[in-house]
Formats: sequence, C-alpha cells, structure tokens
Amino acid sequence: MLNMKKVVRLYASAAAVALVLSPAIVRAQEKAIEGAAPEADHGVAEIIVTAQKRQQSAQDVGITMSVVSGDTLTQQNVTTPSDLVTLIPNLQANFGAGQIAFNMRGIGMNEFSANFDSPIAVNVDEVYLSKNFMSNLVLFDIDRVEALKGPQGTLFGRNSTGGTVNFYTRRPTDELQLGGTIGYGNYQTVRGEGYVSGPLGGGFSARLSGMFVDQNKGWYRNLVRGDTEGFERKWALRGQLAWEGASTTALLTVNYGRDTGENPSIEGVGVVTPASFAAGMPVFCQPFIDGTVGPGDSGCVRGTDGQYPGDTNPFTSTTNTRHQKRHSGFGASLRVEQDFGSTLLTSLTSYQDYTRQQKEDSDGSPTDQQDIHFYNTIKQFTQELRLSSNKAGIWNWVVGGYYEHDDYNNGDYLVMGGGALPGIWSPFEQKVDALALFFHNDIAVTDSFSIIAGVRYSKEWIGIRGGTDLAVGLQGPHDQPSAVIVPLSIANDDKVYDSSIFKLGVQWKPRIDSAFVDKLMLYANVSTGFRSGAYNAEFATAQEAFTSLSPETITAYEAGFKSLLANRTLQVNGSVFHNAFKDGFINVDSAFSPIPITINAANINAYGVELETLWQPSDTFSINLAGGWLDSKIISDITINGESLKGNRTVQSPEWTFSGGASYSVPVGDRMKLVFSGDASWRSSQFFETTNSPTSHERPYWLVNGRISLNGPDDRWSLAVWGKNLTKTEYRTYENDLAQFGFLINIYGLPRTYGASLSFKF
Repeated sequence: MLNMKKVVRLYASAAAVALVLSPAIVRAQEKAIEGAAPEADHGVAEIIVTAQKRQQSAQDVGITMSVVSGDTLTQQNVTTPSDLVTLIPNLQANFGAGQIAFNMRGIGMNEFSANFDSPIAVNVDEVYLSKNFMSNLVLFDIDRVEALKGPQGTLFGRNSTGGTVNFYTRRPTDELQLGGTIGYGNYQTVRGEGYVSGPLGGGFSARLSGMFVDQNKGWYRNLVRGDTEGFERKWALRGQLAWEGASTTALLTVNYGRDTGENPSIEGVGVVTPASFAAGMPVFCQPFIDGTVGPGDSGCVRGTDGQYPGDTNPFTSTTNTRHQKRHSGFGASLRVEQDFGSTLLTSLTSYQDYTRQQKEDSDGSPTDQQDIHFYNTIKQFTQELRLSSNKAGIWNWVVGGYYEHDDYNNGDYLVMGGGALPGIWSPFEQKVDALALFFHNDIAVTDSFSIIAGVRYSKEWIGIRGGTDLAVGLQGPHDQPSAVIVPLSIANDDKVYDSSIFKLGVQWKPRIDSAFVDKLMLYANVSTGFRSGAYNAEFATAQEAFTSLSPETITAYEAGFKSLLANRTLQVNGSVFHNAFKDGFINVDSAFSPIPITINAANINAYGVELETLWQPSDTFSINLAGGWLDSKIISDITINGESLKGNRTVQSPEWTFSGGASYSVPVGDRMKLVFSGDASWRSSQFFETTNSPTSHERPYWLVNGRISLNGPDDRWSLAVWGKNLTKTEYRTYENDLAQFGFLINIYGLPRTYGASLSFKF
C-alpha cells in the first residue's frame, strides 16, 4: 500500500531544500536559460549526455542521473564495472560466479542462474547487453558512464525497471591522437591500456584501443596446494571506423576480448556440529543459528567433509579446484545517421556473441565434494530504428522501433565427487524475440516550463527447450557429463508477454534574481516499467521447480532539483523517489532445487533521497560529496519454509550510502604539477538474502582509495602512485546460505592493492 505520509514527507523535503538554495526566487521570467548570457569559462565543467537519446547538458535533463567522466574513472582508478559503486549513491554490485549484477535503489538481482536478465539494464554505446556476464570486458577507453535512476524503458529498451548503467566509449578523432597507460602493482600485476586515433582521408577516421591485465600472483593463498589463486588475466580490443558525408554519418565498431583468469576464491564455512556429522545425523551448530559463525569456529564443520577452514583470514582458501575462467566475447555494431535538416534518422544494428566457461569449488573443501562447471553462451542481435527532431525547439520528439533476438544456451553441471557420483546437469536453450515501439516528447509550454511525455509498447516471445538431468562422469572441453542417468525435469514451454508503459514529467527552469543562484531546474516524473517474464530452470531437480515467472512491473514517482551556484563553482543536485513494484523477482530456498529459485510473488515498496554536490572553486581544487537514504522492503505476505518475508529488506539495499572525493594540484616548476586525489565510500549494513538471515547480514564498512601523480606540461604525461582499499577493509560481495548441503558460501571484495603507472598522450 502507498504510504502517503512518507511520500508527502519526502516531497516536502525536496521542496524545502530547493527553497533554501534559492531564497531569492521572486519570479520566473519567460526567458529560456539557453537564451541567457554565455556561460562562464570557469567553475564546474558542463557534461554533455545522451540520457534522452539527444545531446544535452546533464543539468538540463529532468531525471536523476549520476555521470562519471572518463578522466574521473582514471583518477579514481576504476578498473572494473563493480568499482562504480564507490562513485554513485544507492548503487550496489553483486559480484559472484563471474557475473556482475547492479542493484539500484533497492532493485536488482543476486541470481545464481545466468539465463535471467537484470532489471538494471547495461548498455554500451546504446547497445543493450542482456546477460550479466557480458560486461566484464567493456571498461576501457571510456568517455563517460551515465547511471540513470528509475524506470528507463520508454527510450532505453528492455528490462530497465530499476534503471540503466550506460557506458559510452571514446570515438575516432579528426586529428591524430596517441595515448596509453602502463602500470605495475602488487601481486605482480601488469595493467595496460592504449589507443591510436585519427583521420584516414575521404571522410574516414578510425580508432583502435585495447587493454590487458596480467597478474602472476593471486589475491588468495591456498593452504592445500601451497600456491596462490584468484589472479586477473584478460585482454580486449576495440576497433572503430567512422565516415562522415554531407548529411550522413556512419560508425562501425568491432570488439573482441578474452578473460582467462580466475574468480575470487570461495570460503566454505561449516554449519553443523562435529559430533552430529560423525553420527551421520547433521545438526546445526549454535554459531550458525546465531549468525556469528566464521571460518575459525571448530564447533561448526561442513556437512560435506566434516572440516572447517580453520583460518579467519578471508584471503586464504582450502580448495583443491582452481576457479578458472575461459570467457570470450565478440561484438559488432553499425550506427548510421541521416540528417534530413529538421529530422534525424538513426539506425543502430548490433550482434553480440559471448561465452562464459568457468569452474567453481562450491563447498570450498580440499576434496572433490561439490563443484560447478559453468558453460553458457549468448548470441544476441538487436536493431533500433528511430526518427527524431534534429534541433532544440518548442517540440522535441523521438519515435522509433526496437527488435531483439537472443539465443541463450545453458550447460551448467553440478559435479559430485569429481564426476564419480551422480550430479545435476541443466542443458537447455532459451530463445527470446522482443519487439517494441516507442514515442517520446519534450514540449516547451513556455520558455521555462516543459512537459515530458512518452509511451512504449512491448511484445515479447520467450521459449525454452531442454531440462535438468541426473548425470555422471566428466568429459570434453566444456566439462559435460559422460552419461545421463534419468531426466529430473523437462523444460518445454513458450510464453508471450506484452505491456504498455508510460512516462509523464514536468521541468521548470526559472530565471533566478539572485547573485548566488546561477541556474536552477525543478522536475517531477511519474513512470512505469516492465521487466520481461522468465524461467526458473537451472538445476530444477523436480518438475515442481521448473516454473515460469510473470513480468515484473513498477510505478515510480520522482521529484528533484539541479542547480549551479556561487558563480558556477558549486553544483548541487538532489531528488526524492518512491518505487512500487509488483510481482518483483526474488530468490528463495526450495525443497525441489539444490540452489535458491526465483519467484515473482513479491510486492516491494522503496522510498529514498539522494544528494550529490560538486564544489570546484578553482582549476586546482575540487571536492565532491554524494549520499543516499533508502528504505526498500517486501510488503506482500510471502511465506517461505514457514517464515514470512513481509517487512524484510530487499537484497543489497543499505539504508545509507555515502561517497566523497577530492583533488588538489600544486605547481612544480614552470609547467608541471603534483595532483593529490582521494576518495572514500561508506555503506550501512545490508542483507544478501531476502530471508534477512543473520548469516546474510553484512556490517557497515568503509572503502578508501588514493592517488598521487606528477603531471607534465598540458598533462601530456603523468607518473602516478595509487592505492585501493587502503584501510584493508574486509567485506563480502556475495553470500549464499546452502545449509541444506551443510555449508555457506562467502566471497570477499579485494584486499588492499597498490601500484604505479605511467600515462602519456600525443
């Protein structure tokens, strides 16, 4: 039920903040901000975004969004998509089993299965990546990252009920440019990135960029084998060819990469008493019941081998199987734009082919008990065609269509006893055809007041063939079973879903009669979202476990402000929101599956506040602060294994998040400078499971990073030293309570890392 008291209180808070920031508001002049005096060339730099599929200043877009520039990614040493959580309020990342799943404003996923699409859509240059394991090789040569909060389905395609994280790469240039970075860090890590870009003649230009990581010593010390594990080893290339004619432009992008490193090691913590294990009648130990169990509790042993890790250091392991990865990804896209003067026709065609193959020692023990061999492939084709108004005017519009075809294959195998005992194999194929039509409008009612309205109709066909088998043996390059004993469930089904969603918003840009307020925009939106239905098919050991999920829907309310203050040296943006989900996807335990299954019986309410500030009083100093408050809970009365989930917090939804950073440069000699920068982030406690069990509770923690660089003339080169997680914080990024198997899984974030790098550009 909608809590009107909370909504009124949140919206009143936003109004109060806006009034405090602009006490001199006495009138709204009928004159557009764009028509005012030219902006000063100092203070906070303007960032151009394409959040509404046309170029606009981020401060002119009436939605809550966080924008991180490529220079900021470099300065704060962001090397993986999961690092973004330290920069963006109310954003979390679940990193487990080789998948990165974002959680935004309390909405996300911690799915074990790879066939699910996340409600937080990931796009690279407007190309949608449907599976969570597809984003591991994209973060290099990046121009900016735009995190759009709340439903974005009107313009940004499928499955964006919670928001989108959009990566935009740097484009070919009209002048010859060359640059790169080479660095060395602890754990014998060599990391490099480079690019060359320039004209080819005849209207053509090109860009070739790439990255590699070669780590020879893992983050984890293996106590069984006497070596280290968990190293990074990957590379990727991206080639772009652009052509510009009189009224036509085209951009062809081709990328390929491989990840042959290792996933973080698993800590398999015991949950049963030694005596009960020895007697063959397992009984939970008291520390597990209390939620205080750790790897050093000798009174709690694994129900698989009767052992316990025996070491409280999270960066030691007792596994006998390496967590190897053999991921590879290929992608190609063609963007063609035809300028008709008053309108612009855009065609975006894409093909993506990604393979995920990896091993996991699930119980974390030194013997062959339970291992999972993952093998997933996705072949994805997308086509978007849209026509839009070409120049800012009274009516700005976008109309278009979108088509996607996914061909996903699953071959995950739960191996028992190294293949000597019967295990569980889930070979199935899932196909999706998705079609959508959309129409988005921005209507300037007056010079300072606009109405935003959009609608999208989607129809999707999803089918699944295959099933789950009891199988034995281990063979072949993809680690498949050698024989099937008996089918356990059969996946043979087709569904059709359709939905109409909308967005309605207002934007007001008053002219402020104030020496302090340079620019102000107030906005409010109501929007709906649609996440496609899905199948729960992974390791469905009984037909009852193979289920279909209805679409997840959301109605979202948002109000906020964006402002430039103090002679454009201070930027303050804030928002309040309320999200009401129906049929939300959540993970629960099941008697018919060895892993948690996904159901969509949950209605979820989320309320929150976000505030971001950037103060840049000079070219040599800047400081940014961001924070968020979130109350996200299940409100439907769902009972799982006799336990009600009503009132529980959604997974990875800390009540408070905070991040801050600063940069200060000092001249050295005539043309060089020293740049000192650092950032810190904090999040309050959170849960990894919808049961909110004590073992899934993660305590509050800080992450602190720093960097010092010596920059040459015009920043043509720089020599930097850096450190991440300087306080050596121990925190989990993933938890899975597998008490029915006799253990629980913990995966931790990286330890302290540090190093030096040399960058150059010509």
